[in-house]
Amino acid sequence: MVEEDLEARYKTLCGAKKVPALPSIERFLKGAAKGAHERVDLRIPGNDKYNFHERVTDDHLELLLDALKTVAESVRTIDLRYNLLTDKGAKALAEFLKVAKNVTAINLLGNGIGSHGAEDLARVYNPPETKPVEAIQSELSYLNLNGNSIGTDGCIAITELIFYTPKLRHLDLGNNDIKYDGIIALANVMSSNYNIEVLNMENPSFLFSSVGQEWAVHIGKMLANNTGLLKLSLRKHKLRCDGIYTIMEHLLENNKLLVLDLSCNEISVEGCAAVGKYLKQEKCVLKGLSLANNKAGDLGAKTIGQALAVNKSLCYLDFTYNNVHDDGLSRLAESVYINTTLEVLKLYGHNYFGQEAMGLFFKLQEPGKKPAGWVDFQICVVDDHYDLAYVDTAEVNDKWTPIE
Repeated sequence: MVEEDLEARYKTLCGAKKVPALPSIERFLKGAAKGAHERVDLRIPGNDKYNFHERVTDDHLELLLDALKTVAESVRTIDLRYNLLTDKGAKALAEFLKVAKNVTAINLLGNGIGSHGAEDLARVYNPPETKPVEAIQSELSYLNLNGNSIGTDGCIAITELIFYTPKLRHLDLGNNDIKYDGIIALANVMSSNYNIEVLNMENPSFLFSSVGQEWAVHIGKMLANNTGLLKLSLRKHKLRCDGIYTIMEHLLENNKLLVLDLSCNEISVEGCAAVGKYLKQEKCVLKGLSLANNKAGDLGAKTIGQALAVNKSLCYLDFTYNNVHDDGLSRLAESVYINTTLEVLKLYGHNYFGQEAMGLFFKLQEPGKKPAGWVDFQICVVDDHYDLAYVDTAEVNDKWTPIE
C-alpha cells in the first residue's frame, strides 16, 4: 500500500540518519499518501497550530523529499511556509523539483533562504548554459519567497527564472533585503513580461539615505509598458511625493492594473494630488488601492475625496492611519456619498472622528445608501451624540484587497 510505503520509507530513512521522525511530517504522509498515485499536495505550514513546535528543518526536508521520490511526478503543490529552511533545504528542494516536473505552486514564505538557495531554485528552470538539456518544461504558476533573505543576487536569479516559466502568474519577492540593483533588474524584466499577473516587491533594503525616488522611474516605465500585471505591491518603498508623482504619470499609460498597494511610502499632500489626478482620469480602471500608513493629513484627504467624487472604477480603498482629522474625514464622507462604485472604505485607524464626520457617515448607513459592511466602522447614537465602533470587513474585501 502506498501510504505504508511512504511512511515506512520515511521512518527507515530517519533511522538510517539517526534523526527522530518529525510528527508534522508523519501526519502529512498519513493524510496525503492515500491519493499519491494521482496527486500529492505537500503542505506542512509551520504556523499551523499543530506544526508550530514541529517545524521542518533542512535535515527533515531532505529525508521527506527522499521518501517522496517515488511519487514525485504526482506532486502539484509545495507549501512549506514558516518553517526553518535555509539554503541547504532550498538546494534539496531544487534537486527534488528536477523530477517533480508537475509542480504548479511553491510557497516558501517566512523561511531563512538566502541568495544561494534562490539561485539553486532558479537553476531548476534556468540551468547553466553548459547544461541546457537539464531545463524542464515548467508548470509553475505560483512562487512565494516573501520573508526570506535572498538579497539582490537571489532576486536577479529569480528574474532570470521568469523567462523560463511562461505559466508563472504570481510572484512574491517582498521582504527579502533586495537592494537597488535587484529592484531595477526586476522592474526592467517586468517591462517586457506580460505573463505575471500578481507581483509583490514590497519592503526593499535601503542603503544609507537611499529612497524610492531613485528607482521610481524604472517602476514607472514598467507600468507604462506592462500589459499583463493586475496586482502590484510597492509597500515600504519610501517613494514619497516625488516618487509617487513619477509612478502616477507613467500609470496614466496603463489600462490593465487593477490593484495597487502604496502603503507606508511617506506620501503627503503633493503625493495625494498625483494619486487624485490619476483617479480622476476617465480611463482609470483601478479597482483596489491602499494608501494606508502615509502622511496625507486633511489636505491630502480632501484631494483624494475630490477624486472619489468623480471616479467610476474604484471598489476598495484603504486610507487608514493618515493623520486625518474631522475636517478631512468629513470631506471624504461627502465625496463617497456621491461615489457609486466604492464597496469597501477603510478609515478606522484615525482617532480624530468628530461629531461632524460621524454624523455624515451615519447618514450613509441608512438603508439603500451603501451596502452593509462597506466601511470598517459603525456609527451609533449614544446619549444624543455619535460614537464609533470597529467592524471587520474581511468578508467583503477579498476580491480587491492588496496582496497578502
